[in-house]
Amino acid sequence: MTSACRFVCALLFLLVATPSIANASGPLRDGLRSRIRTTDARLRRLLDHGLRLSPTFRALVQRLLESDVVVYLWCDGVHERVTDGRLTFVSAAGGLRYVVVRLLPLASAQRQIAIMAHELRHAVEIADAPDVVDQESLAREYQRIGYSNSTPLSSKIAYDSSAAIAAGIAVLRELTDGDEY
Repeated sequence: MTSACRFVCALLFLLVATPSIANASGPLRDGLRSRIRTTDARLRRLLDHGLRLSPTFRALVQRLLESDVVVYLWCDGVHERVTDGRLTFVSAAGGLRYVVVRLLPLASAQRQIAIMAHELRHAVEIADAPDVVDQESLAREYQRIGYSNSTPLSSKIAYDSSAAIAAGIAVLRELTDGDEY
């Protein structure tokens, strides 16, 4: 996908997402609305739930509120079903960096929130790396802080980090009160 195509896709998404974001209530109002955006009512409820019940989740969101990273949460089944979530760097413009977190719809709300936390941790990693301004610089950062997580079933190069895995596990434990999952 070319840079121009990515920009057009991001612009279209922004135009579609803005009315629903403006009508959001609860924790998505004010500062949160400006940094973590979604048009999906279920993801909005899961975001609120994670904020209420998980200190780790709240800390991730707080870090993003203090950053120049804008996260769009999107629930779909379009990307390859190798992972339950995926973060894609979209653009850097106007002093902000934009990423899209795509999540597969999962039956378990707790697991979905944990996957969301995992992906938000990746957004925090981008927030902590001001040099990440495109796909290439994102790949360089993950070669530095993470590792390749590609599989033979996927045609895409994927990266992960121990910190993102730990964040997802911590949030799942906080949501389940330490019960086995």
